Amino acid sequence: MDDQGPKLTLKQERAIPALIGEPTIALASEKCGVPLRTLRRWLTLPHFKAAFNQARRETFTQAMSMATRYAPMALQTLLKISSDPSAPHAARVSASTAVLKFGRESMELDHLAERIEHLEQTVGSQKPDSYNAGQRAV
Repeated sequence: MDDQGPKLTLKQERAIPALIGEPTIALASEKCGVPLRTLRRWLTLPHFKAAFNQARRETFTQAMSMATRYAPMALQTLLKISSDPSAPHAARVSASTAVLKFGRESMELDHLAERIEHLEQTVGSQKPDSYNAGQRAV
């Protein structure tokens, strides 16, 4: 046992990719050869759950990197479809809607980032003693 808790067994290490890659715990169980009941029990163990969640975050981060890389091409495709008079009406509407949603969400994220930056600057400029102002001594 180390500072983070018990080490994963080899079977537990093999179960994590199966849990991430399969749509259900039952299919993950079949894929990695661990009984379903055991997998469910492992998911309640803090050290296994932490390793599983870390692996999920890493997988998601890789997927987001890939999405970021292909976003300009996807947007270009949507713009072509939305402006192509020979494309079916439904396809043009869907593509136009996706472009508008993307634009709106981008603006919302920029706005949130500005607000967070402002809050961080405000909190960072306060003196440490100001956090204790108004608190009664116990």
